This record gives sequence, C-alpha cells and structure tokens, in this order.
Amino acid sequence: MTDRQTEVSSLYRVCITRSAVKIINDLHCVFAATGVIKISTDNWILGVTLVDDELFVLLFPRDDNQVCVYSINDYQQRRHLNVPRYEPDDSSDMTSCVRHKCLYMSDLDNSCIHRYQLASTLTDKIKRVVRSARYELASSATSKWSVPGNPRGLSVTPRGNLLVTCWEPNKLVELSVDSGKCVREIALQSDIECPRHSVQLTTGQFVVSHGVSDSGLHRVCVVGDDGKVTRSYGGQPGSDVGQLDCPCHLAVDKDSQFIFVADQCNKRVVLLSPTLEFVRYIEGLSLPQRLYFHPATDVCL
Repeated sequence: MTDRQTEVSSLYRVCITRSAVKIINDLHCVFAATGVIKISTDNWILGVTLVDDELFVLLFPRDDNQVCVYSINDYQQRRHLNVPRYEPDDSSDMTSCVRHKCLYMSDLDNSCIHRYQLASTLTDKIKRVVRSARYELASSATSKWSVPGNPRGLSVTPRGNLLVTCWEPNKLVELSVDSGKCVREIALQSDIECPRHSVQLTTGQFVVSHGVSDSGLHRVCVVGDDGKVTRSYGGQPGSDVGQLDCPCHLAVDKDSQFIFVADQCNKRVVLLSPTLEFVRYIEGLSLPQRLYFHPATDVCL
C-alpha cells in the first residue's frame, strides 16, 4: 500500500461511516474521498465553513480580501471576499448560516461580529461593470453586531442562532441570527479558563473547549444552562488518552452527536462520544486549528 493510500485509509477509519473527511490546519486543507487533495496557502487559516457548493476560508494576516473562496466540486479557488475595516487576529473565527447565506467572523479587538451577506454578492460580470464602486458594494454586504464580551470561537446552534465564546469575562453569548440581538448570556464555571470554542448539542447542553499553553487545565467540558460543568475530558496538558494539549476547536456530527476536538499541540483530532468518552484519534496533523461539520453533507472539515 502506498503512503497516499495509507493516509486516505486512516482517515476513513476515523470517519467511521462517513464517505469523506476534510481537515483544516494552519497551512493546508486535506480532502479524503477518492484521494487526498491539498490546498496550500501562505497564510494561517483562522476559520472554515461551507455554504452550498463553496468552501470559505478565513486567512491571517490579511487586512483585505480576508476570505478565500473555493469550489467544493473541484477545489479550485474562485475568488476572494473583502470585509471592510476587518483585521482578523489569531483568535478570530468564522462560521456561516446556510439559511440566510451569511458568513460571521469574530473581532476580538472591536468586541463585535462581522456579518457578510453572501446573497447580496453580485455576479462577476456585474462587478466588472461597476469595478470603481467595489468598496461600496463590499460595504453594503457587511454589517457589525456588537457583542457583550470579547468574542473568539463561533458556531451555530441547533435552533440556528449564533453561539459566541467570549474571554474576560469567560462566558457564552447567544445571538439571534436574524437581528444580532443577544438572546442570553451564560457565565462559565470559574475553572473554565481561556475558553476557545463552544458548540451546542441537541440535548441543549453546551460543549466548551478551553486551555492555552500557560493555563492549568486543558479540557473539553459539557456545561448546562447555568454554566456549570457536568462532565469533562482532559485535565493537565499531555498526550496520553484522557489528556489534551490546547484543545482549540470543536465540531459535532448532528446525527450521532459525536464530538471532534482539534487537539492542537498534540497534532491530532480527538473523537469523543456525546458523553465525552474517548473513541479514537486522527494523528499526524500539522497543528490543527479549526474544524467544521457541514450539516447538510455530514462532512467534517
């Protein structure tokens, strides 16, 4: 068996019943279906999401054309999107709402979410006609939503709202995906230091990843509406089963509710059951930073 076949086979085993698995890390995108395709970039990848037949990748450092768009049919680059007055940093994240055809990007420095309306994007032909007005067109497609906190990780809840993970104070903020208004805030238990990302399960509970290189606990925790931990996986940083080292991002299979964890400094993705029991690893990755589970296709990126 060739090295390429071995890599594809190992990804299939971790994916269990899925027909394809895609993993984003800081340098490239690996696609495994009939083979492995790598999309390389000179930038760090801060966020990744899918809307219809397009893959959106948030790049850093960039102060314009921050989002690169690829076709998911042939994985060729289509275009860039410019988000005016947005300078993502290494804590930024991106997610999307397929129903509204919008992208959402976190802005820690300005305590806000940048919303980019894809449906208002004009065709390339029209853009060429009005090339001189490109900045105004981009501005009309974007808006800002203020966040009562310092936003980092983003995800969409089963009900379709935007879930924002905030630092200092450490809390979860749920925003209406229609208006950006705050639906609720959940203060996290005091030992959940440096929360990185969160997702909501169909049970209504939340899963939060937390821990950076200089913090004590590196865990994935299930928390309730009161922000209290009901169960956890991890503890002191390490590489053994039951340990994590900078768990920075999460993705959830909507059917099984299995949880994928980007275990960054261990260079792997950890698969956990809905009750946070260890299932298996995807190893040998290059500092995986972002994961995304596409709800329509059951593809993990």
